[in-house]
Amino acid sequence: MSHPLSGAEELPPWQLRLLEQVQHLSHARYRTLFHAYPQYSTAHTSGPNVQLEAWRTNLRALDDERGEVELHAHSLDIPQRMIDYATETGARGVRWGDTPETARLPMAPDGANSTRMHMLEQISGDVWRLEHAALVRAEYLHRVHTGALPDNEPGERQLHDNMAALWRRIKGTSALIDLQPGEARQLWGRGSDSWQRLAELTAASYTDAELQQRFGELSWKGIEADVSRAFDNQATSKSTDLDPPTPWQVAESAEKALAAVSFADDHAPPIGRDIGSAVEATGAGTRAKWEPDPHQQPHPPDRDTGMVRDQGVWS
Repeated sequence: MSHPLSGAEELPPWQLRLLEQVQHLSHARYRTLFHAYPQYSTAHTSGPNVQLEAWRTNLRALDDERGEVELHAHSLDIPQRMIDYATETGARGVRWGDTPETARLPMAPDGANSTRMHMLEQISGDVWRLEHAALVRAEYLHRVHTGALPDNEPGERQLHDNMAALWRRIKGTSALIDLQPGEARQLWGRGSDSWQRLAELTAASYTDAELQQRFGELSWKGIEADVSRAFDNQATSKSTDLDPPTPWQVAESAEKALAAVSFADDHAPPIGRDIGSAVEATGAGTRAKWEPDPHQQPHPPDRDTGMVRDQGVWS
């Protein structure tokens, strides 16, 4: 039987970094679980249970953070067996690089510029957030239209601005590091089948509560402020012919992917999502077709249905 990491040497280094992060966070949880358990004491004026709750909070935070990195890895179609290996190995107290299989993986090409490698990882993270935001937005508007969730126009506007900021930084950083065609294909060359898998993995299978939370997270104004500030610090006058898909294109891909989603009645969505909510969201149980709200423009800066598509919405 081949090792779970068989073929990992063919992954680009910025994808291997995601597996490394998964194992690091899993290992950090192991350390917290077994070596950071609080000793009971009556000396704490705030109450002895505060220490226990802090320990539990740390464990939950590490689980959540690892889950986010795992989701990013899934979005890149990194094999499940590799993600599971990183999670399970870290949970046994083994760090990345402490096994022969991980120690010999090429985490960076020979002579690679560390700053450029860091920026490639940043682009990957920004592309993921842009794609995820597009899926969450489309599914949220769909459930607003069906009455499952309340309308949130201010949040929608802010999510639009966040997506625009992410796109500008992706575009500018790609030019700054002279992104190569092969790298561009790996970073944002997602085909329709991959888009559909990503929709099934994320927005389509979120419960209403999960979707509401994701919408809140992705429409947080701090995202725009943080991304714009970071981009201003690395602004460049360079240009490139390898521009990422515009937010319009990403939004359309997301909507098409959600329209194509269907879960078999006897087959649960990937990585343990709730099948009941997934069936409700996709209409698989009733064979209803997912459709965006026909009364809304796909991604308007306002609710004017006469909005001209090329008015620099995402500039």
